[in-house]
Amino acid sequence: MNRLLVLKLYLCSMKMSNKDILRMSEIKLYFLDPPYTFKIHSYAAPQVDEIFTILEKYMPVPVTIMDSLLALRSSFTEAGDNVEATRKIMKQMAEVLSLLNRTN
Repeated sequence: MNRLLVLKLYLCSMKMSNKDILRMSEIKLYFLDPPYTFKIHSYAAPQVDEIFTILEKYMPVPVTIMDSLLALRSSFTEAGDNVEATRKIMKQMAEVLSLLNRTN
């Protein structure tokens, strides 16, 4: 079966609470256009952790999404004080989060 079809079927059946949908949307919007600041990594780190805290409530999350987010989390950690790398990773995370928010 096509992986994208399986993902869409899973997401259609996954019922996130309104509060969690709202918070994930807020994080996604912030990550889509992160501010230019030298402290961006320290500002975004709690939100990255919050993404995983929310998703843990709705396990199992599709492997494709979780693998992408875990890889991006590692890249985010490695980026450290590199502002441009951090902003790029945040935008990539927002793209992955849009898969969740689009169907819920």
